[in-house]
This record gives sequence, C-alpha cells and structure tokens, in this order.
Amino acid sequence: MLPQHLLILVSIAPCLAIWPQPAEIRTGHRVLWLDPALHATLRCEEKTIDVYGTANSQGSHLAGVLNGAFGFTQGLMDKLQFAFVTRNSSDQPCFSERSIVQNAVREAIQSIQQSNFVPWKLYKRHSTFEPDPHAARRYISTLHIQQKSCPASEPLSPESYFGGDESYLIDIDDDGITSIKANGSIGTIRGLQTLEQLFFAHSTKSGSYTPFAPLRIADRARWRHRGLSIDIARNPFESQDLLRTIDAMAMAKLNRLHIHATDSQSWPLEIPSLPDLARKGAYQPHLVWSANNLREIQMHGAAKGVSVFIEIDMPGHTASVTYAYPDLVAAFNELDWSTFAAEPLSGQLKLNSSDVHRFVATVLDDLLSRTSPYTSLYHVGGDELNRAAYLLDETVQSDDPGVLQPLLQKFIDSVIEASIRHGMQPVVWEEMLLDWNLTLPSAMDSAPSRQTLVQVWRNSERIEEVLKRGHRAIFGDYHFWYLDCKYLPYNTSGGYSSKLEKPYLDYCNPYHNWRQMYTYNPLANISADLQEGIEGGEVLMWSEQTDSSDLDSKLWPRAAAAAEVLWAGVRQEAMLEDATRRLGEWRERGVMDLRMRMSPVTMTWCLMEGGCNL
Repeated sequence: MLPQHLLILVSIAPCLAIWPQPAEIRTGHRVLWLDPALHATLRCEEKTIDVYGTANSQGSHLAGVLNGAFGFTQGLMDKLQFAFVTRNSSDQPCFSERSIVQNAVREAIQSIQQSNFVPWKLYKRHSTFEPDPHAARRYISTLHIQQKSCPASEPLSPESYFGGDESYLIDIDDDGITSIKANGSIGTIRGLQTLEQLFFAHSTKSGSYTPFAPLRIADRARWRHRGLSIDIARNPFESQDLLRTIDAMAMAKLNRLHIHATDSQSWPLEIPSLPDLARKGAYQPHLVWSANNLREIQMHGAAKGVSVFIEIDMPGHTASVTYAYPDLVAAFNELDWSTFAAEPLSGQLKLNSSDVHRFVATVLDDLLSRTSPYTSLYHVGGDELNRAAYLLDETVQSDDPGVLQPLLQKFIDSVIEASIRHGMQPVVWEEMLLDWNLTLPSAMDSAPSRQTLVQVWRNSERIEEVLKRGHRAIFGDYHFWYLDCKYLPYNTSGGYSSKLEKPYLDYCNPYHNWRQMYTYNPLANISADLQEGIEGGEVLMWSEQTDSSDLDSKLWPRAAAAAEVLWAGVRQEAMLEDATRRLGEWRERGVMDLRMRMSPVTMTWCLMEGGCNL
C-alpha cells in the first residue's frame, strides 16, 4: 500500500515520540486543537458512512449488541461503548468487523478528548511548553477514514481480520483536515492507535491539541506475529488483569496474546463439558476463569486488534488434571521432583491410554469451538516432556525415546488434527520438532490453517533448524525476551531440572532490562534465504513469582521495547538514546491514561534534559 519513498526513515521531530517507531514521519510546528464536535466518516467501496459526531440511525451501544448476542458480563460493555448493530442471517446481533471499526473510531476520539497526559516531563524544568489556552485556536474538525474494502457486517472472520494488511497512512493538513488511509480494517485500527499518540492534554483542562501539523505518517509492520505470552496458572490472575494488558498491548501495536492457561500447579480455566477440571483444579473456586470471562477477553482483544489464543500445555505440565481425574496422570507429585519435573509438582498425562485420548478430545472440542470465533490460533503445547515420568506410567513403563516417540507422535497428531478441524492454525513448542523429531504439518501446505507454527525459546541456531525443516518459526530467546528471569525460584531449563543453590541464580538470569530486549537481534546467525520463514516473535512472562499485584510493572515498559523490534524491525545500539525518550513518553501515557503501574524508563531528569541513557 505504502509508496516506496515513504518507507525511508527520516529524523523524528524532537518532541514527537511515537511508539513503536513508524516507517516515516514528516511534521510541522503548527498547533491544532481537537474540535469537541469533530465529525468522522468512513469511506469504502464508493460508500460514505458517518461513524462519529452525527446522529446515526445505524449506531447504538455495543452493550446492546453483545448482551443480545451473548448475554454475558458487563465488564466489556464499559469499555466498548459504541458500534454498528449488525445482524446475521437469523436477524440476531453479531460481533463483526464492522462493529469493531465503528467502536475503534469512537473510542480513539474519546480517548484523545479524555486524556490526562500533560507532557511536562519531556521539557526543560519550568519551561513554557504548552500553547496559550487563550489564543485563537485552529481546530481539527473532520476525520476522514478511507479503506480499500468495507468492513464486513457478518460475524467476525478471525483469519481474514487479523491476517489483514496493517499498513496505514495518516495526514493532517494546515486546515485541520485529518485522514487515515488503509487497505483494510486492521490497518485503520493501527492508524487510530497512532493518532492517539499525536495529542496531549492541556494542563488547564481546556482541550486536547497536537503541535505537529502539518503531519504525515506512513507505517507498516515488520512481522505478522507480535506476541506477548502470559502464564495464568502458576500464580492466580483475574480477567481484569488481561483486559488491562490488552489495552497496553494495543498502544504498543502488539497483536497476539498467548495465554498459557493451565499447568501442573493449577487448572483455572473452565471447560463446561468437564466442570470438575477447574472446580477442583483451580487454587480456589473464586479463581476459576469462566467461559464468559474468556469470551470477554477475546472480544476485547479483537476490538483492539489483538488475537487472544489459548495454550493447554500437553502432555507435560498437566499434574493439575489429577485433582479431578487422577487415573489420567502418571508420576503425580513425586517428591523427587528434580527427577520427574522441571519444577514442582510432577505429573504428566499418560501416553498410551484410551481414557486420556478421550479426555483430550473432549477438552479440545469444548474449548476450540468456543475460541475459534475470535482467533485463528491454538497453542498445542509440547514443551519440557519428562521421560522419567513414563517409568511410572503403567501404560508405557519406559523412558526409552524409541518407545515414547511413536506414542508422542500419535498424541500430538490428535491435538493438531482437532485444531485444524476447528479451522485453527496449530502452534507448538520447539521440542516436539527438534528434540522428539515429530512429523508436523509444514509451511509447504497451501492452507495457512494447516501449517504448524513452531515457537522457539532457546537460541537462533534452533530457529534456523526449524526453518530448514520447512516450518515457520516464532522467536523469543530466553536469553533476551523472558520477562521472569531473575525471578524464577527453580531451574526450569527445558527439562534438565535442579533445585537452586547459592547464589540462587535461575537458568535465565540476569534480569533482562528494556535495553537488552530492545537490542535483541532475532535474525542474528540466521541465513538470509531462510528469514522469510520467520512469522514473528513473542516476549514471555512466566508467573512463578508474578501475580496481579506486580504484573504491570514486570511487563511494562519492557514488553513495549520488544514490541518496537517486532513492529519496526531489528534495532541498533545507536538508537537507544532516541528510544529512551520515546519509550519514556509512551510509559507516561500508559500511567496517566491507562492507569497502569508501569515501571519508569529512566529518571525524570533524563527525560527533561536529554543526553543520558541510564
């Protein structure tokens, strides 16, 4: 979509700090205020539709749409306030691409109008940095959105929506006419997310303004999969934690939320067809994530351009199944967990049991049928399989890889087949391919939903090996992009477990600060001819020592540093000083407008004075 001459990086105006960094920015120095009576239209396929600022017979509260369609909790309704009422063939309201775009426009405008971000930290001490609130004002009164294709009014198609072209073009002229151009809905949403970062609140509370007109931003994503993985099983989390996280992800243009939903320690996710799983497997009944909680999170993600997908890690990491179905698990809670698990407690699904296969089929048919309307991905799991546990599995009684491999192949085949049957692309941890040499549907398959994405967490050599075997890869080297490092109480190094001894450093120490994440080069040591096979990456938060109380500060701004790598491409050390200022401004927006407890990027003095990269 974007003309080639717009893809050349130019210097960024001193006070314009978009995150992640766009491909091109051109700015002026004129101040324009956002008109409280701003009028927004959407033009597509020879149609012009009023989407904000005028009475609209098609507009209504999204709460009515969602309550009518699904009848679930009010939490999402408070966030998604407006949308088109679209209807399916049975004349029932539906959650559609069209309703998402409508709401995104209104929410972006309201976010700018209601912003509390006064950027005093970005200017010299006691300087006059704001426009005179009493001077004559020039206003932005119109927002024209132009899409090549109209957003569909049918129920959301996750594969086409999330797989759409994310590029966009923003123009603001001297007269205040503002336009966003995109090929599709997801590009419009990315443009709106950038538009919000162009405005500041005035300290007199007299309106929102941008000091950068005339302006042009042309932008596109480097990688398609820009993910954050959160483990909700080791320590408990509430659904509100992830709703809040999605808001910050959208502000950083991360677009995949990978929920590691269950593990050996707890099973907090409700499976309605097997109610005892969460009822007995969660730490407490009030810590169960209901089907409605999950749907709320997925819908909120879709509204922000974030695909929320689930991982039920199997056949390892499944000891919590024992609380409801003890006959399905081998080596449960063996006290010598350094032998039988990477961390306590031990226990894995039996590998040659017909009861286990029936159980897995029931879980997947239940879960995938409910999540497929909102995402086209399902994470199969498959990491850190402990061989010794199968010495205690009466259906196997062996730790010989030659015995285990064909049984594991059959098990993973059934999970992948279920994923594909529900129209979802399978994702699997690297061990299944590289350590166990399983045969997986490869990138040679013409249908994307049948291609297995392989998530690599060890190093670039493993990424290259995955690519050489004909699979697309997701990177996230634990040496750089594990957010829990320095916090892990156990050595969980891929199945080679040991209790920690002095000086009590975990396998992925030290702490990974945002600069280490920002300068990680996922393409290092990977042949240029293989790099097109990289789908993207994920930054990961395992939760052994993280819960609701400190999630925000451990995620942000470090995950945002990774987000710029994923959106804009490999970063260089020479970019750190500029990144410090831009990320510092991004963090201030998150604290002021999202009310999140994000850690500081640097000292306030450094933001005000510049020139220090601490």
